[in-house]
Amino acid sequence: MKKVLWLLALMGIILAGCSEDGTLRITNNSNYSAWFQLGSGGSTNNLNSGQVYEKDYTLSTSIFGDEDKKVTVYYGGDFVFSNQVNKTIRPGSTSKVNIYSDAGVIRLENETYYDIVEVYLSPCDDTSWGDNNLTGTIGYNEYVEWLVSPGCWDVKFYDEDGSYYIIWEIYIDIEDTYTITFVPSMKGSKNGDDVKAINALQCKTETIDKCEQKER
Repeated sequence: MKKVLWLLALMGIILAGCSEDGTLRITNNSNYSAWFQLGSGGSTNNLNSGQVYEKDYTLSTSIFGDEDKKVTVYYGGDFVFSNQVNKTIRPGSTSKVNIYSDAGVIRLENETYYDIVEVYLSPCDDTSWGDNNLTGTIGYNEYVEWLVSPGCWDVKFYDEDGSYYIIWEIYIDIEDTYTITFVPSMKGSKNGDDVKAINALQCKTETIDKCEQKER
């Protein structure tokens, strides 16, 4: 009788299973600050360069299978495009999220009393400027920064007086910041063709691609 009770108790333990931690590990491998949040409604957490965040989840295991936990990690940073990854946390294992820099920055500062009202960022080999990248305006002593992919960029901006200004062929690497300062001495234009399409065509057809040569 005792043997039967012992077997029943053992079977109960097996059927009930046990619990074991699974770990989520997030590492900031960039040289600058990064942020992340767990789930769309989670709080935002900051990670310094090289800093590691770990969270343990207690998950059940049994003969019927192991429990897992699905987590969406949202992240970005000073030189990191905003992104999200879906991770599955399992008992006894560590699921890793590594954050790496993948962008540079174009910064536009305004040191005039004319508001900047439109800004266009366009790869050098694009034939058009695309859409306005500025929300609102940039006033006196204000600035705005944009994350951009490494490569060659053209920038055009308009002030409130209707004049436009162009900076051609800005070369950006990962974790680079290129600063454009709008000062009263800059010469703008209200008329004429900015030859964006012509410059882009040259980028695509020259023997040594001027859009790439400074990166080689």
